[in-house]
Amino acid sequence: MRQHVQTAKNRLYLASLSMALLFVVSLLLGSVPAYAAGDDEAALAEQSKEAFLQLQTGKRIAGEERSYETPEQPTVYLTFDDGPSKLTDQVLDILDEKGVKATFFAIGVQAKEYPKQLKRIVDSGHALGNHTYNHVYNELYSDFQTFWDQVQKTENIFDELVGVRPQLVRAPGGTATNFDAYYYYLMDQAGYMMEDWNVDSGDSKRAGVPASEIWQTVKASPLSHEINILFHDGTGHDNTVKVLPQVIDYYRNLGYSFATLTTKVKPKQFGLSKIKWNRGMSLTHFTKLYGETKAYAAEHSQPGLVEETPAPPKEEPIKVIAMQSEEESTVPLNIQLPGQEGFAFDPTLYRMHANRIELPLRTLVEKIGGQVAWQPDTKTATAHYGIYDIAYHLQTRSMELFKLGQPLATYAMADMDMRNNQIIVPLRKTIDSLGGRIMSARIESDRREVALSLRPYYFYNEPADSILQNSLFALVN
Repeated sequence: MRQHVQTAKNRLYLASLSMALLFVVSLLLGSVPAYAAGDDEAALAEQSKEAFLQLQTGKRIAGEERSYETPEQPTVYLTFDDGPSKLTDQVLDILDEKGVKATFFAIGVQAKEYPKQLKRIVDSGHALGNHTYNHVYNELYSDFQTFWDQVQKTENIFDELVGVRPQLVRAPGGTATNFDAYYYYLMDQAGYMMEDWNVDSGDSKRAGVPASEIWQTVKASPLSHEINILFHDGTGHDNTVKVLPQVIDYYRNLGYSFATLTTKVKPKQFGLSKIKWNRGMSLTHFTKLYGETKAYAAEHSQPGLVEETPAPPKEEPIKVIAMQSEEESTVPLNIQLPGQEGFAFDPTLYRMHANRIELPLRTLVEKIGGQVAWQPDTKTATAHYGIYDIAYHLQTRSMELFKLGQPLATYAMADMDMRNNQIIVPLRKTIDSLGGRIMSARIESDRREVALSLRPYYFYNEPADSILQNSLFALVN
């Protein structure tokens, strides 16, 4: 089978090369020769030429549209580069102890040296990504052919050792100043997904970065709904192992969950910037590379990927129809109250984010008949409704729930936000915390309606056990 595929690749390459030469001649002579190859080969050559001319402008070409899923709960994707090594088992022990899954971007030469660790990564349910074969920058970024060959070589090693061909690839040093539009386009044509990061732990700034410095770098990094954090499990990163439990506890206490990267997670990618390598690209060379990546995609239409172990089912989010994961609102949000007059939010007062409705705390609470007080010295907003109070602490990104002045629970809200001097809160979580519930929701492009059920004030003299039994306190961060 592999011999037949290789023969097909050779034929495709020769045909593509022939067509590329014909196009070069046509450009020089100002004429387009008649196709001597078959229709498929001619079409491939034409596609290659069109792509090449577009990429010459230096701008990326949008690849095939992918569908991504935004987690409802704030999520951290721990990623480890440059392994496996003698440290990888220690990292895996910590992850096992904490019940956390991570993603390992492994180097081919390291995988050959530490096959048992590579197998443990996969067998433990972690995700495996490709980090090229030898991590040598001046080889990888001198020409795409070298980068491509190293990715292929590493993938074959993974397949032989653990039976996995990852679609996720991380460029050594990241794509910034290393990748140009050609690199991105050809990797995309082959079906790969490039992964950078949005939090750098700083554990590889220099040799022997202290654990305390790594910790301070992580703690000072901005919080976002999805965090792809860069660590290293290669030789010399003992301090990364030391600080890892503290980092996991830090994000967990802020309300984050942990997951592996998959093709359903929108990748973090750096924007194109001026490359620091002296390299060029000719039409002839591009056509050859284009043929190789297309042949690979045809042969590996569904490369293997270790997926995260499915999490336990959680409360269903509001069903959203024809909505992107985050968008500014364009139509009013109508709130319906059974037996009462409802109200509406102007499109500028709310937004859709991570499959949920987010809006200003004060506006929401006051519209349902409650009050909100702001304490500027502690940056705390306290919402009061009936027998319930919710204290939102912006500095610690936490929320305290009280009933009749007595504390019930404290919850982390990692993605607590402030816009236009108002704390922005998720609708469902806030209504649940105030003893109500969302009965139904209809979110469409031209119609947005949510029906709430709120306990009237005169019911608050019921026994406390009855109130607790009939109210929703489960918060999904």
